[in-house]
Amino acid sequence: MKIQSIDTIILESPYEYGVKAAEQESTGPKYSCLVRIRTDEGIEGVGDVDSHPHVIKAMIDAPTATPGLIDGLRNVLIGMNPLETDLIWNKLYEAGYYYGRRGGHLQAISGIDIALWDIKGKVLNQSVSVLLGGRFHEKMKAYASTLFRDTPDNMKAAVNKYRTLGFKAIKFGWGSFTQNPRYGISLVEAARKEAGDEIDIMVDGYITNNDIVFATEIVNRLAEFGVYWMEEPLPSDNLIGFRKLSENAKVTIATGEQLGGTFEYAELIEKGNPDIVQFDISRCGGLTEAKKIVEMARMHSKLICPHAWTSDILTAASLHLNSNTPDAIFQEFCTNDTPTSRDIALNPIELTPDGYINVPTLPGLGISLNEEIIERYKVV
Repeated sequence: MKIQSIDTIILESPYEYGVKAAEQESTGPKYSCLVRIRTDEGIEGVGDVDSHPHVIKAMIDAPTATPGLIDGLRNVLIGMNPLETDLIWNKLYEAGYYYGRRGGHLQAISGIDIALWDIKGKVLNQSVSVLLGGRFHEKMKAYASTLFRDTPDNMKAAVNKYRTLGFKAIKFGWGSFTQNPRYGISLVEAARKEAGDEIDIMVDGYITNNDIVFATEIVNRLAEFGVYWMEEPLPSDNLIGFRKLSENAKVTIATGEQLGGTFEYAELIEKGNPDIVQFDISRCGGLTEAKKIVEMARMHSKLICPHAWTSDILTAASLHLNSNTPDAIFQEFCTNDTPTSRDIALNPIELTPDGYINVPTLPGLGISLNEEIIERYKVV
């Protein structure tokens, strides 16, 4: 069996990014990126990339500049055996030797790698979680991943909405909090008053680039309201800042979604010392690399929680990895009300009444694409 084709599909949402009211959901991202790989035996795999889709497409479709040294990823991939995921990963990585093997290049590899694991599962008639080594969990506690509302009353209304849906954990991110972290404290306080003690509350969003004293002040104020973790309070590559913050914070610190590859996560763990490592499977190098990052994090007594804020494809990939991780803690569930996020699967991932998500059991990722939705919103 050989890889016959790879398509990079760019979808455009009819909505702009953001959230307008307490009862409404966030709408975004504007563009999303799917990677579809087909074999000469008619088996298809699909991946998702949380990046700038037009950049990813360029990385994949670029022509050969120097054979074996500078190449587009399509040229490396075509003709290879899709089951040889380690071999393919390394060849793809080497193709970016001269123009940069991290950043966008590694994100493009991520989408390809997810699609290859989908194919592998379908060929072997097993779910990805089984192929990763086994299922320690059949379901994962989900947290609603959404944006901050702009007033305390709107925060309370949002919490009540997610409680009604069945969520036992909510993460509010960016927006009003990042624009004014001191005001953001009042928003978190309102969320906690509405949530009571039975719902976990997490906070996501930059506080500062380099003012660690200010970041520590804000984080420790959040501790008064029982925040489960503070995510991305600093840029991911501010490793010295993260270490200083982690040493003085009274709240668990989580970060990592902007990084890629084992080298960057080794630096993050050793120099930044966060409590929770939050790689994104569609950015860090795919499932092949994420599996290594999980083991590295566990060796350093770090918890992991994959970042997953695009479509059900990435949610499924993250569920499979969480299922294979003995001490996995949460599954991020993006609540975006955007057709390119929510409607591209014929069998969408859904929350159970008790606030969990079942790990897919069908072969591969266990996701079937809604071709009508893809055709409707495809721009390239």
